[in-house]
Amino acid sequence: MHQRLIALSLFTSVFTWSVHAAPVVYTDRGAFLSDLTALGLDVVDESFEDQNVWADSRNSIVNPGSTLAVASQGIVWRSNHATNEIATGDVGGSAPHGGFAIYSLPHGLTSDGPLVCDGMENPLDVCYQNDGLKIAAEDGRKLFAFGGRIDTANSGKVTFLLDGVDINANENDNIDNWQREGEWADNWSFVGVIESSGFQTVELRELRGKDWQQVLLFADQFSVALAAVPLPVAWPLFVSALALMGVAGRRRARSLVS
Repeated sequence: MHQRLIALSLFTSVFTWSVHAAPVVYTDRGAFLSDLTALGLDVVDESFEDQNVWADSRNSIVNPGSTLAVASQGIVWRSNHATNEIATGDVGGSAPHGGFAIYSLPHGLTSDGPLVCDGMENPLDVCYQNDGLKIAAEDGRKLFAFGGRIDTANSGKVTFLLDGVDINANENDNIDNWQREGEWADNWSFVGVIESSGFQTVELRELRGKDWQQVLLFADQFSVALAAVPLPVAWPLFVSALALMGVAGRRRARSLVS
């Protein structure tokens, strides 16, 4: 009987994660972590402190360094621009957790365009830097949450792209996020997102910086939630057998409120 109850619980968990849910944005780290705990996800905490793992990315005035990508704790970190690299540094001694924070190098795309970018309410895309980061699981597992502390020192504003789709874009009044809506992020404020249906990649993108009006994004103290380690190959056959026997799982849903 005990084994049957365990099987029912696992079946219910699998069924619940198959239900699509809209992403929820958090600006309170405590609420974000509390909801991750309630969901029972595997959580990776990353503050870029491991000297062996992050050695190639260490960057300072006297010892500049950067690298295309770093794999740490099962997560691959890179710039959100394929031509850029990532670096870790102390950000003038202000890193909020340990001694290092992460950033794209260079900071987003810089076209060195005309001064016409200045003061334009909706300038051409080429004017925007879109400074940021992008991650994915090293083994291809789904991610379910991503959040960290952000500093821009210039009233930055950020959004998340889950599998390339901006969570602030919609079909009614903000197609492709042309209004560049997002969350204000500065002075190491926290911004995170939970999407219970999961995603393969997530991009953190700064929205306000543009040529001649730079807004530089630095980030630290991340928490990333991944799918649990895949069940053995025999498990799907066991689930199918239970289904044929008429065993039904009880769907559990939890409302996420930031």
